Amino acid sequence: MASQRFQDMLGRNEKFVETYTMPPTLQQIKDNAPPGRGTMAIISCSDPRVCPEEFLGIKRGEALVIRNAGGRAVEAIRSLEVMGTIGAIQLIVVIHHTDCGGLFTCDDEVRRKLGERAPEHKHLIENKNFGTFQEIGIRQSILDDVEVIKNWKFLPEYTEVKGFAYTIEDGKLTELV
Repeated sequence: MASQRFQDMLGRNEKFVETYTMPPTLQQIKDNAPPGRGTMAIISCSDPRVCPEEFLGIKRGEALVIRNAGGRAVEAIRSLEVMGTIGAIQLIVVIHHTDCGGLFTCDDEVRRKLGERAPEHKHLIENKNFGTFQEIGIRQSILDDVEVIKNWKFLPEYTEVKGFAYTIEDGKLTELV
């Protein structure tokens, strides 16, 4: 049961707390950042098999990691807007992955299944974009998301944007943009 699995995680948290050290505060990070050096943001999928902290070896405080279904830029913009007002973001990296659920469904299928689950609320999703990319594939979804970010009205002029594909089968990252 999921509830029991979460109880197990809570037990792991108790062990984690035993050796926990608080990270620097946001103010400390801002005060101690070398001149001209901001942070980076990684946008990736919420798939539990895909952990940027793991496959990029990200240390605590080293990068913002924004995760959502499919790793879609449109969903990440709100987080970039908020975090970008706290500190400079110099690099934004979009990472989509092989064997992603976004490749195995389409927006119409998501609408149909949600409509079956709650028919009385079907009108709330009839025009909603769910960001699936079965029709366009992983390469095009990355290219599209990099463009979304490059066209974002609040993108700082000094911020670089890159796009990568993560191959879940072998753990490799391939730069596309």
